[in-house]
Amino acid sequence: MKFTILSGLCAWFLLGAVVMASESAPRKENASVVRRTTLIVHDLDASIRFYRDVLGFELWLENNGKVTNDSLPSDAALGATSRFVIMKGKDPWIGMVGLLEYGGAKQLPKTPKRLVPGDAILMIETAEIDAIYQRMQRAGTSILKHPKTQTVTGANGTRWDAKFLFAWDPDGHLLEINQPGNGARVGGAAPVDTAAAPAVVRREFQDGIYGQLHLRRTEPSKNNERHTPIYLLHQTPLSGRMFSEVLPELARDRVVVAPDTPGYGESAGPRSAPTIEQYADALYDVIARAGEPVDLVGYHTGAMLAAVLAARHPRAVRRLVLISMPLFDAERRRGLRTSAPLEIDGAHLTNEWKSTMSVRPDGQSLELAARLVAEKQRAGSNAAFAMVALAAFDAEPTLRSLRVPTTLIRPRDGLWDNTAAAAKLIPDARLVDMPNWTYGFFDADPRGIAKLIIDTLHD
Repeated sequence: MKFTILSGLCAWFLLGAVVMASESAPRKENASVVRRTTLIVHDLDASIRFYRDVLGFELWLENNGKVTNDSLPSDAALGATSRFVIMKGKDPWIGMVGLLEYGGAKQLPKTPKRLVPGDAILMIETAEIDAIYQRMQRAGTSILKHPKTQTVTGANGTRWDAKFLFAWDPDGHLLEINQPGNGARVGGAAPVDTAAAPAVVRREFQDGIYGQLHLRRTEPSKNNERHTPIYLLHQTPLSGRMFSEVLPELARDRVVVAPDTPGYGESAGPRSAPTIEQYADALYDVIARAGEPVDLVGYHTGAMLAAVLAARHPRAVRRLVLISMPLFDAERRRGLRTSAPLEIDGAHLTNEWKSTMSVRPDGQSLELAARLVAEKQRAGSNAAFAMVALAAFDAEPTLRSLRVPTTLIRPRDGLWDNTAAAAKLIPDARLVDMPNWTYGFFDADPRGIAKLIIDTLHD
């Protein structure tokens, strides 16, 4: 989950206006910036629990002291305790709130029912407003306005939908929780200006080894400087569709392509299970048409295919990013599920749904979960082919032979230890831990993963 925190008297209709105005304003060497908002609280431990367990912040810093003549004015006596913490949101750039308690927990009056001059509204942006709302209900949070979708107009006239929730924190500070919808980006970015940013994901077919291969392509605006193209290889039995949200974020200054592996998505497939090497060569056939080295990013099964492709065709790959590496020993490979027989009563669909629900992250809608289940069914009899190939493949010699600069990223999505083991085999590989990311982070935090990938490729 990702948060961006702004403070002050900020009404919902300023969501876009404030951001767009700040981005369009000229940068000055002496310009002041808002770094953090500090809230005075009556019970620091209760506030920490609220901002951590309900809103998803993490405790970043804690300082304890005493009230002195130099302290800010308060009703605490000299020598009383002074406790200060900083809670940090999941946004890669900003997102901190300070909590300051003087003299220990105090009895508070009832939460105010109307705003008066001198009050402030703390605005928090999220990708999982419904999950936060559920946690607020379980925690007994005082809700002012339940989640509701409204249309917002930005400073340049751009309109987009956002869902809003208003609630009181334990000290009576009013919180505006919003989740941008169509035309907006979670994480503080302004609504997409299609004249300046590449927001269109185009669909193409190319002739390939096993028939026509389907791919998604996004290109930067003509005026932007172009860097090395990025090719994204997906997890099976899914398709390049899993990168739909992150594609425009990556494509601001480069071509980004997400092919469907043969037999998955809308790509034609082989009649029998290829080897891992054959899958990699089929994808190389597409990459070679770029006419230049590319940056290659793979996820789960796609990570293994990316590694094999880079090992077999090192001149075609400039840098390699492997996310959640499915490295298994011989015993584990023998135990991989390589088939999912169809059942006349549809039990295989029920089992797939239960499996998807078991790893469903907070904030993932049922609609998105249903699309994932449906996407897995599209491969039909080809669905197990990649797992058959993976089960038969001893990856260790290939990983040891890699000579392409490689970064491995490991979220907590079932391959934490496997990814670390792969990093030890690849010469000079770098391992980046993302413990707060779990299943579904490509949809939950597309801007965050895009920034991490771009930063990695720029190293």
